[in-house]
Amino acid sequence: MYFRVILLVACFVLAPQTAAADTGLLWLINRDNPVDADFMPQNLVEYKGVRLHSTARSAFVEMITAMETDGITGVCLQSAYRPYSHQRAIFDQRVKELMAKGNNKNEAEQIASESIQPPGASEHQTGLALDVSINGQLTKSFADTKAGRWLDANSHSHGFIIRYPKHKTAITNITFEPWHLRYVGTPHASIMKNMNLTLEEYWKYLAQVQTFIQWGAYGNYQLITYSHAPPDSIFCELTNISSYAPMCAGGYIIVVDKVYPQI
Repeated sequence: MYFRVILLVACFVLAPQTAAADTGLLWLINRDNPVDADFMPQNLVEYKGVRLHSTARSAFVEMITAMETDGITGVCLQSAYRPYSHQRAIFDQRVKELMAKGNNKNEAEQIASESIQPPGASEHQTGLALDVSINGQLTKSFADTKAGRWLDANSHSHGFIIRYPKHKTAITNITFEPWHLRYVGTPHASIMKNMNLTLEEYWKYLAQVQTFIQWGAYGNYQLITYSHAPPDSIFCELTNISSYAPMCAGGYIIVVDKVYPQI
């Protein structure tokens, strides 16, 4: 048998001699961890006129195919990548609407931030966050549609999570958004789904894991190992996310695909 390392996420600044590919799949973007105004992902592609991260696009296309196989059609990608300037425009417009209703600026900004991340705090800026709909409307009633129920039950199998779930608003600081998907890859999405964790909670969980998580079927399964010391040898993709996830204590998340040779 042999082990093939397929993904590694490093949570601290890597040594110059280490080749790093900055994919950012597990970046924690929120009000406490904003991105710079000039940040723009390098691997944006289009899907029916909407720009998004190339990896998220591939996974989304596969997921849409799976939904159609199950008889669910009409799901549209409403939005994905949003530059800082677009976030600023959306937030300021909402604040303006609330001030027109009699709220002062501080009150309006506070109310607006309950449903809209302030500029720089939106993970849409990574291109990994997707808003989907079946009628062009982003409402909580989406959760009760066939598409919404399918995504809640199955999106993790394609590497997506419902980023702002019900009953977790005290943790995410964002109200329930059944239409907002975030691509984090597998098996992370499946682990979060089965453990009922938000991305914020997953980071805290990973910081405590010192052994491994076994995931998948016999003969072809994946492990995730968290370590505060670098491994003896590195043969995998690296992601430096220290500046975007300060709660991470420093270490590695290693996803290993254990493959048995054909006999």
